Amino acid sequence: MTEQLLQRDEVMAAELVGAARDVLNVMFFTDILEEGDECACAKPFPIQVRVTFSGDQSGEFRMAVDEIAAGSLAGSFLGTDPVTVPSELETDQVMGELGNMICGAFLSRFEKEGLFALSSPEVIRPEAGEIPGVHRGLELMDGFMDLRVCWGSIPS
Repeated sequence: MTEQLLQRDEVMAAELVGAARDVLNVMFFTDILEEGDECACAKPFPIQVRVTFSGDQSGEFRMAVDEIAAGSLAGSFLGTDPVTVPSELETDQVMGELGNMICGAFLSRFEKEGLFALSSPEVIRPEAGEIPGVHRGLELMDGFMDLRVCWGSIPS
């Protein structure tokens, strides 16, 4: 990779983490404790969200979370009692919305002048393989999250 592409990936990764931090702080009342190239928890994650986007550029965003993070985030978003565990349907719906919010926030930060159409978020159970592109593993206050963005078409 050229120096210019490496710098672009570094900026992209920083914007991805910044977008996630903003959404998590404002909408889920939580924060990122640590970030890195790899996530510290075991994979594959039980819950993954895929959002594709098209417009000035096209690509795919993926968010993967462990069960601890998913339950905690869903409970925070829904305003449930901390001892009440949200249902699988509620958790999936909230994780889909979280993926949609982070993807939209990232695109707005990284491609400020771009116009994009986002697909509806799709909650998927562990899928073989990972998409290429910029990746960040996050340790949250409760659990772990992986974020990935790939520009262009995704190999099957």
